[in-house]
Amino acid sequence: MMKRIITILFISIIAFPIIAQNKFAIPLLTDLQKYRNAALQWNGSYLIQISYAKSLGKSVEDAATFFGDQLKITWNKAGGFDSYVQSMLYTMVSLVPYGSVEISEQTENSLIYKVLGLYSELKEGGSVFDVTYEEYIKFLGTAFSRIADYMGAIYLQRDTDDGLIVTIKKK
Repeated sequence: MMKRIITILFISIIAFPIIAQNKFAIPLLTDLQKYRNAALQWNGSYLIQISYAKSLGKSVEDAATFFGDQLKITWNKAGGFDSYVQSMLYTMVSLVPYGSVEISEQTENSLIYKVLGLYSELKEGGSVFDVTYEEYIKFLGTAFSRIADYMGAIYLQRDTDDGLIVTIKKK
């Protein structure tokens, strides 16, 4: 999958200047291409944060705690639990351009959903920027837990062969 993305990007980078009359041209991307590229960049930024923290002798948890604590204050605390849950679903759908998010169970005060295809290129490829899939998952779990706590919720996740199972509960 990663090879396909790189091949498409490489061909696009090479083909556009050759076809264009000018040396440089603005690429014409479909919305799907834009979304997939943005998701790749977004996931990559998490890996870079983890890699940088590790280069400083910090743990994945340290990096995720810092990230989560910085990010949580941008969330609409007044929106409460429902806003938090909907935002998390939006975030997870955005992180899996080649996967999906499925709600398994929901009540007034809790939600369980499964994320399929979460950074499958990393899971299959071993590591990127010296960061493993397991470290990436730990980063997400720690950071999202910090945001959940700020929003009055509990965020739990477990990685399984069937996907990432996420449980969110209202405190």
